[in-house]
Amino acid sequence: MDPVSLGLAVIGTLDLCVKYGDKLVKFCREQHRVRADVEELALTIEAVWVKTKVQLELLKTVLDSDSMVVDLCAHYLHTVKQLESKITAAVMGLGIIDRRSLGLSGLKLPIDIRGVYLKRALQDVVKDLEDWQRRFDPSWYLITLISRPALDMQLRKTSAAPNSPASRLSRLRDVVHGLSTSKFIDLDTNVSVFKETKVLESGRQRIGYTNTFTSHYIHNRRQVLLDCASQSSPIDLKKASSLTIKSQVRDLARLLKNVEPNTFALLKCDGVIEVLKEQSTQFEFILEIPEGLHTPRPLRSLLLEGKKCSLTTRVQLATRLARSVMFVHTAGFVHKGVRPETVIVFDQDSSLPDQQNQNASLPFLVGFERFRRAEAHTDLSGDLEWERNLYRHPVRQGLWSEEAFIMQHDIYSLGVCLLEIALWQSFVQINEVSSSPWPDLGIQNAISDKDARRGGFAIKKQLLALAKDRLPCLVGDRYTDIVIACLCCLDESKDNIFEAGSHVKDNDGIIIGVRYIENVLLRMEELTI
Repeated sequence: MDPVSLGLAVIGTLDLCVKYGDKLVKFCREQHRVRADVEELALTIEAVWVKTKVQLELLKTVLDSDSMVVDLCAHYLHTVKQLESKITAAVMGLGIIDRRSLGLSGLKLPIDIRGVYLKRALQDVVKDLEDWQRRFDPSWYLITLISRPALDMQLRKTSAAPNSPASRLSRLRDVVHGLSTSKFIDLDTNVSVFKETKVLESGRQRIGYTNTFTSHYIHNRRQVLLDCASQSSPIDLKKASSLTIKSQVRDLARLLKNVEPNTFALLKCDGVIEVLKEQSTQFEFILEIPEGLHTPRPLRSLLLEGKKCSLTTRVQLATRLARSVMFVHTAGFVHKGVRPETVIVFDQDSSLPDQQNQNASLPFLVGFERFRRAEAHTDLSGDLEWERNLYRHPVRQGLWSEEAFIMQHDIYSLGVCLLEIALWQSFVQINEVSSSPWPDLGIQNAISDKDARRGGFAIKKQLLALAKDRLPCLVGDRYTDIVIACLCCLDESKDNIFEAGSHVKDNDGIIIGVRYIENVLLRMEELTI
């Protein structure tokens, strides 16, 4: 389909969604006095639809401004058609119940029976709308990467409400595309993102196996995480000025300030502390801990404990990790260190509402030790730590890697983590004096290879063999396919569902983002246990 026809098709489908969505809300408003539980469901549907309608109308204006990338537009067409199908089916189903309650279609339903049918139907509508919203959000935020002035003009016209989806998207775009300023201030408050060390208590506790600490604000005793990053030595400063490093720290802090923890699976940043030392400068991101969460532990710790973990919990952990990688990319960054040590898992209070407490543990991606802007210059330096190289793509192995870091390298790291989560077995075995690879990996010779690249490909071969051999009977074929897709995301082979492998190039990073959403994230979301 040509771009013009594609855009018109999306706009037509959007109009139908809005039309039937408004009918759905009108029906819900008419049910407010039926039963208390029915009224509560009706209000939930109204609330979800308010956000959805704003996004759909903004999407229409974006298409009208001719700002949409073709691949993303095609993805939206498929997505909004799914919404249209769900909403029209809901309106028709509720209409049948309504007609039967009035005796207009067959036998008249008694009031009590009508309430039972209505409650069940509305519960299905809530689930459908919330599921669709959760799956739509990642591609919605890809709009932040589109470098079109016309899009910013449209957003300014529609982002008046401070907490609306349009307003949040507008703020993210302002940060992503306004990072060239040399001022170290927050774009929203005109207050510096850098804070004095004295705002926190002097005591801090390190989270095992990580470079992350817990601390408390002095004024209110609120617990926060301190994520240490960008340790710059004199050697580092030869490659990039201290101002450049500080600017990238500021940029990431601004972006993390605007995240929704439950949606992004990333923690909101409340500022940065710059710690000056004799031979280096260290930056510590102050990350807020969402209400009701406690006992932060790294995923590595959970894997090493060896306690049984249900398949449902493992899939939920894997799905949230996949979402966090997507949103780091959406913000225009690459993480460069996705591994179990950089995934912090919190326990939830049992007092939280049921809808927020479906999973006893919630993971968040942290560990922004070597992050950078996706389009920024990258040095090719690395290290020889096998525990880290295990999660790096073969071309990123050794002291000096062959290729600059791109999103697919984070996707590869994610694939190794997804394999580890599925097996629920730590690939790095740690004792009091040393660490060693899990024996079943069979990579001892590979990590000892003096040719880091050759060793990296040998490790990858073993990981793929392990996934194909053990995962199908543990987590099913679909999860297995996702792991293989991540591990092969740069291959020129039939296993690469990203199609063009390393030759996929797009200026805004949107094409890779769309393929990741369709081939990894949505497939993870669709897994049912």
